[in-house]
Amino acid sequence: MVSLVVVSHSAKLAEGVAELMRGMAGAEVQIAPVGGMDLPDQPLGTDANLILRAIQQVYSDDGVVVLVDLGSAILSTELALEMLSPEQRARVVIAPAPLVEGAIAAAVQARLESPLDAVVHEARTALDAKLAQLGAEHPNVHPLEQPSDNQAPALELILPVNNLLGLHARPAAKFVQIAARFAADVRIQDLTNGRGPANAKSINALTTLGVLHGHQIKIIARGVDAQAALDAIQKLARENFGDREPFAASGKLTTARAQETVNVENEFVGFSASPGYAIGAARLYQTSLPPIPQNSIDDPQREWTRLTHAIRQAQTQLQQARQALNGRGNSAEAEIFDAQVLMLQDEALQDPARRAIFENKMNAALAFENAALEIASQYEALEDEYLRARAADVRAVARQVLLNLLGASTPLSFQEGILVAPDLTPAETAHLDPKIVRAICTAFGGPTGHSAILAKSLGIPAVVGLGERILHVREGETLLVDGERGRVWAQPDASLLQEYSARMERASKAAAKSTASRNEPAITRDGRRVEIAANIGSLQDAQHAVEMGAEAVGLFRTEFLFLDRRDAPSEEEQYETYREIAVALQNRPLLIRTLDIGGDKPLPYVSAPSEANPFLGLRGLRLSLAQPELFKTQLRAILRVATEFPVRVMFPMVSTLQEFRDAQALMDQARAELLAQNSRVPERVETGIMVEVPSAALHANAFAREVDFFSIGSNDLTQYTLAAERGNPNVARLADSMHPAVLQLIAQVVTAAHAHKKWVGVCGEMGGEPNAIPILIGLGVDELSMSPPLIPHAKQIVRELSLSDAQLQAQQALE
Repeated sequence: MVSLVVVSHSAKLAEGVAELMRGMAGAEVQIAPVGGMDLPDQPLGTDANLILRAIQQVYSDDGVVVLVDLGSAILSTELALEMLSPEQRARVVIAPAPLVEGAIAAAVQARLESPLDAVVHEARTALDAKLAQLGAEHPNVHPLEQPSDNQAPALELILPVNNLLGLHARPAAKFVQIAARFAADVRIQDLTNGRGPANAKSINALTTLGVLHGHQIKIIARGVDAQAALDAIQKLARENFGDREPFAASGKLTTARAQETVNVENEFVGFSASPGYAIGAARLYQTSLPPIPQNSIDDPQREWTRLTHAIRQAQTQLQQARQALNGRGNSAEAEIFDAQVLMLQDEALQDPARRAIFENKMNAALAFENAALEIASQYEALEDEYLRARAADVRAVARQVLLNLLGASTPLSFQEGILVAPDLTPAETAHLDPKIVRAICTAFGGPTGHSAILAKSLGIPAVVGLGERILHVREGETLLVDGERGRVWAQPDASLLQEYSARMERASKAAAKSTASRNEPAITRDGRRVEIAANIGSLQDAQHAVEMGAEAVGLFRTEFLFLDRRDAPSEEEQYETYREIAVALQNRPLLIRTLDIGGDKPLPYVSAPSEANPFLGLRGLRLSLAQPELFKTQLRAILRVATEFPVRVMFPMVSTLQEFRDAQALMDQARAELLAQNSRVPERVETGIMVEVPSAALHANAFAREVDFFSIGSNDLTQYTLAAERGNPNVARLADSMHPAVLQLIAQVVTAAHAHKKWVGVCGEMGGEPNAIPILIGLGVDELSMSPPLIPHAKQIVRELSLSDAQLQAQQALE
């Protein structure tokens, strides 16, 4: 992003212009104001050394635009440029533009991430809008001869608000974003409660009006774009301010959801994400925030720069969270982060912090915390319960800024008990300690999301999608969690505690029996053997799999090697990792899935197009084929390990036979490259596909002639078959892997594979589900792969089955 420097003879004027720029463009644009002399007795003037320091402070390879006032400011800036390196000098431009208008126009254009020349052009033409508005043909017209913005006639628009929750965070963010597009002063007034007018380009000013369902609002616009702004806002109102449902429909859905999921006051109903039972104290999600320093500071500019950097960092973190949600198809939920980003950019939050830093010499953390608490208290003073709850949003974004500012990480910290959280990221889940976390309860999320998968791999009972009500339980309150049925009770009565204590005791005895026989094979009562394998994603998982009695690895997710880094792992790094895991498996077969990214797992070093629906875009094998060098590096590492150990290779997200053939061709190239280096390679490697796309299942007979095996990725196969995204709680009940349509596709793959003497495994979460195991065996599945903790119980289930009974169950399920 292009950075900006404001040079004036007056330091106060430069800071004032920068303040205007930030108000228009937000904290994301890097702006350095500089003015005056570095001499106590000469407050007015310009200093080349100070200008040089300002340019270096915000320098960006995208370029720097310098706005200057007059005379010696230009000369001093040119002298400062002479002191830069030639490379840096080439990326710095002094804009021939009016200081105030040019600076604001440049800031807005830079915020749009426009190139350097576009930012300079906008600054140069910044007077055009004012000239047109004043009716001037040249800049010599005295401004008093024409009306200013405030003197211009106001245009008004009165609209009803039909949203169930009024102008809450998401519609308010939409409103502010629309209003900010136009060169007009836009104000909003709530005619029903009498509040306002307020600045329509400030999300905090708008939201604290307390506009509720059924209220009437008046929008007042002045300026050259006044009519265009009102037209755009009227269009937004017709679209229900961006909310998905009008009041009547939303009210009906909300009531239905409540009736469906709430049976008694202390009972919560969600989705089972990881089996098991737990009783313990509620431990509310929290991150450790260091004490806020109370000291004064000597260098306000340095302190303000620290704060703006922390704000930019928080905005990036929020945008990453938005992209992750959007990538999973939760576009409406992702818009919540738009509102939070706008909160961070809002002058109502930044300006009090800025004044406290520059006028009161307050440190950045204390200044920002005070400003955030003041905004939060304004929300809490509102009558509407939903709008009062937005105070938590302000505190949340402020907390993230403070964590960044104080250099603190965000680890989960709580005592032993049951973790209650809005949702957990995979990274957060992966760091949980099963010895401390007895169970997980989340308000949002779906049962087959990656966090749920990780909870299952850790053996932690989990219920997700419980709704916001679960977040209101008190710290330390007793919770009872049923991970089998997706039920949670707060303060359960004695009879319920007694019932579940008995269940937990029976489950503990059954688990002990299964664990004792975990190394024995899984053979049905009538002699059908089923391979029980493990899904792993690390060396620790591999070691745990062996400990739990896994006969093989049916899915090794290699993504952990590629995530959370700036560069792709080298062939050598991959080889060492794969070999280390193969050694840990003690000669058990290792099935390696090649890189499966895209959708909700993008990589910073892989250039991929922006896609409206990444789950139907360039992901899995499709992306590997589009990045042949990255793909061949992984294949060479796999082939080298396969010379020593029993390795299988599986390609993810295969839709067509040609994709499989193209992947095989690249594997042949990788083999040839190793031979050219005099490296050993195996004569052949067992190679198959992951069946996640219905087309692969429907075309299984053709695939079966060429692949060595099939592995059913039941999570994605279910969501693609039923058009129900696995992380979306609104459709989670549709994403049922036991649906006859999904089972019929699995049966079709098994029939085609066995006709060509090929085997079929299931490596999705379905493979470890106790209710699904008999049906999968009845359909003829040869291998079940699951999270390591589920292996002993799965083996026990198989041993207690007869194949004939399982086939009967499967036939009934298909129908």
